[in-house]
Amino acid sequence: MKRIAENGCILADGMRYLSFFERLHQTLKPDWYLEIGTQTGASLALSSSKSIAVDPVYRIRHDVIGQKPELYAFQETSDAFFEADRIKKLGVSVDLAFLDGMHLFEYLLRDFIGTEKHCSKDGMILLHDCLPWNTAMTSRVRGQTETSSWTGDVWKMVPVLQKYRPDLTLEIVDAEPTGLVIVTGLDPKNRILEKKYDEILSEFLDVELADYGVERYFSSFPIVPANKCRWISEFPRELGKGWETNPDICIKIAAPSQAKMINWGDYYFARGLARAFSRKGHRVTIASQENWNLITDPGGIDLVLRGRAQVSRIPGRPCLLWSISKGMRIMNYEHADHVFWASPDLMEQGETGRGKGISTLLPQAFDADLMQPGKSKSRNGIVFVGRAREGHERKAVKYAIEAGEEVKVWGPGWRDGPYEDSVVADGVANQDLPEIYQSAEIVLNDHTSVMQTRGLLSNRVFDALACGAIPVSEDVGWLPDDIAKFVYTFDDEKSFKTAINKARSETATKKKKRAALAKSLEKSHSFEARAQTILDVAASLDKQRIAAE
Repeated sequence: MKRIAENGCILADGMRYLSFFERLHQTLKPDWYLEIGTQTGASLALSSSKSIAVDPVYRIRHDVIGQKPELYAFQETSDAFFEADRIKKLGVSVDLAFLDGMHLFEYLLRDFIGTEKHCSKDGMILLHDCLPWNTAMTSRVRGQTETSSWTGDVWKMVPVLQKYRPDLTLEIVDAEPTGLVIVTGLDPKNRILEKKYDEILSEFLDVELADYGVERYFSSFPIVPANKCRWISEFPRELGKGWETNPDICIKIAAPSQAKMINWGDYYFARGLARAFSRKGHRVTIASQENWNLITDPGGIDLVLRGRAQVSRIPGRPCLLWSISKGMRIMNYEHADHVFWASPDLMEQGETGRGKGISTLLPQAFDADLMQPGKSKSRNGIVFVGRAREGHERKAVKYAIEAGEEVKVWGPGWRDGPYEDSVVADGVANQDLPEIYQSAEIVLNDHTSVMQTRGLLSNRVFDALACGAIPVSEDVGWLPDDIAKFVYTFDDEKSFKTAINKARSETATKKKKRAALAKSLEKSHSFEARAQTILDVAASLDKQRIAAE
């Protein structure tokens, strides 16, 4: 229930707007960010994207450069900024904009008009101060207000956009202290506001909130709780039905900070899992260690990836751990309500201790959005995608080259080494990886010594199978039953040659079955399948909790 403030206004008492803004940046990860009204730089400092700032009088007190690859700061009014057409001259498209300049609605209207023209297809504009907690702070003259807080009359932007731009989507968030309006569905080619500018001013300029009607204004839109806004979820545009009431999910990975997270291997695994949860109707946040304790809303679910995570349970939130690439000591999961193991050997060890009765075997997974059979009917060659490891030779590549095989390698660290002639590129974008596997006959796979000895099967095997290729993989002691006969394993140079020969001598019947497996694998080993298993366990825990109360 919303709290009524003075004069019938509704109090914005949700998450602090800068905290909301920080989480928005972390989840949306805009390529270009525009900010009008920077002042001290508190909001600009939250962006790690390429950024544009506009303010006639800067009073910078924060580290506004931070991790930004580019920052353009213009010390001028927003009118001068747009008149000079600076965004067009920069040749950029704005993905996220925060308009917090002069607190008079005609200024904000012009800022909105100028900004929308340069927004990307899925861009977003945020308006500040549209939830005043009394009518006095909405005065057009700051010196005449009875409070130190002044929103001016920018509240008028809400009814203006509702009337003149019904094609836009407005979401009013209770971000403390005076709310945020999230505007999406932008159309850079729309000129209605520009054409109707004089008409809008004539209709709204002299209108005061008390005259317009406080109840009329606040009843014209729902107010979204900041901590439950879909836009601070990893995949807000893919949220399935029920997200408003379903528990949120926080995926915690071992990356030390949000800034470094994008270069962390588990981050991309977490992204695939997050998308699957989103489609099933759950708001998802991926948190590095610095943000592990940021989300504390009761009723949500915490999922910790890897085995080295020293994490404590958040009260009111079940804590689930998934050991996907490391071992897990007892101290690491003493706070867990349930543990998922990507290796049967590790699960067996875990069940002799704290994990007894709370363990489930859950291998790694693949992204069904990316990894698909493809349309190409011709497959040839052997490929390997992965970095060269200093002090740890990639056995699959070593054995293949020594056997006289021609191998194509993608990954960093191979240049200036013994296999540099096999290098195609120093890396490959995640979205381009399927094409490599879809055209290959054989995909090589090996593991770190830790993964091999602990029976942790790499997700590269699932990726290859989903693309219809033949995985030749280092043996980790087990394979899921449904894929075992479609993967050829090795543990030394002799068995490697045998595995390659078996792969090349597959019968037409075996190839047909492999193609069928590629199409059906989504149901058993995709992120969607893993997400459902995790949700089923969480639901079971919830039932147990209710029964115990």
